[in-house]
Amino acid sequence: MTAGPYGRQWIHPSATLAFTPRLLLADKCCIEGNTAKSLELYQVEAACNSIAKRRLNIARKQLIGMVNSPDPDVDLCRIRIGFVDWYSGFSEHISLFLDIFRNAGLTTSVVPAEEADLLVAGCYGNRIIEDPLLSSDKLVLFLTGENISPSYNIHDFSLSTRVNSYCGKNARLPQWLLELVVRDGQVIFRDYAKQCFRSHPSRDLFVTAIYNNSTAEREEMLCSLRNAFGFEKIHVFGSQRTGEINKYEILSRSVINLCFENSLGNGYITEKLLHAKMMGCKALYWGDAYYSQDFCTKDVFNFQEIPSIDSAIDWCRKQIQDVALPPQNWGELDHSLFARQPTYQQIEQSISEWSKLILAWRSVPTAQR
Repeated sequence: MTAGPYGRQWIHPSATLAFTPRLLLADKCCIEGNTAKSLELYQVEAACNSIAKRRLNIARKQLIGMVNSPDPDVDLCRIRIGFVDWYSGFSEHISLFLDIFRNAGLTTSVVPAEEADLLVAGCYGNRIIEDPLLSSDKLVLFLTGENISPSYNIHDFSLSTRVNSYCGKNARLPQWLLELVVRDGQVIFRDYAKQCFRSHPSRDLFVTAIYNNSTAEREEMLCSLRNAFGFEKIHVFGSQRTGEINKYEILSRSVINLCFENSLGNGYITEKLLHAKMMGCKALYWGDAYYSQDFCTKDVFNFQEIPSIDSAIDWCRKQIQDVALPPQNWGELDHSLFARQPTYQQIEQSISEWSKLILAWRSVPTAQR
């Protein structure tokens, strides 16, 4: 998986091997516990399919591991997870991912990538591409909140922003969802206890934009807003331009927040719209139309769906007369923010199923190994 300087992603033609009927059926049999049938299918498919060969290597590694384990009961349900191709500081967020595994009913331990049963691969490096032996006997799960497609010649499964299931290989995990704890019907902003700021008594900022990535779409809209309302009513913030800021304090003072995504992609919805709505702002948005499946569309103008500067300006003008909403109680966000109740259920179910491609081999009777 590589992307050029203009963001175009190129995926190798061998990704088609992940979608052959025999491989898909073999995976299904393994997930359902029919290891004998899946093994038969993998062996036939491996003659012409490198991904099937890797499935056999995974099975062999797990079977041998159980034979050699001094205490098989301890390892029977534990998945050793290694992380590869991540940015500096990602280790702070590993616990969020492990929570999803635990909620899926799985036991995990974090180990060096070489010792793992499962590699969780990011998109911030090339080790998994440059060192194919690393993943030769491991399942690979691609995890990204970026606007990037999985490469199924490299990754076996994915948690991505994409809406499509890709024949059961993908579960959608939008970036904004990771900012929420969903428990017992409650939706809680994960870091609310850390975000201390002074809520302003009035919304004294007409339009705000908070960003560092200067895209053409953002700059065009800001230029048009300045022409329509005056330079002094349009406020731009960002750590690289204005220094340290408290985003939530700025949003609590804003009537309208210009929250444009960095790019457009199928299901690609980041935290920008969540933060604006959470703080009671009207949202001048630019993003995939799927946002309406995540969030309530009230007080949102999606410039991508109505690409008219005049319409956007008219919408902003009307917001001056509207009463601004107060910031949400972060301890329990109002469900009216969302188009439907946020949930990790599909993600956890998918992880539980994919993990059986590792764990199923440990349950094979000793006589059949």
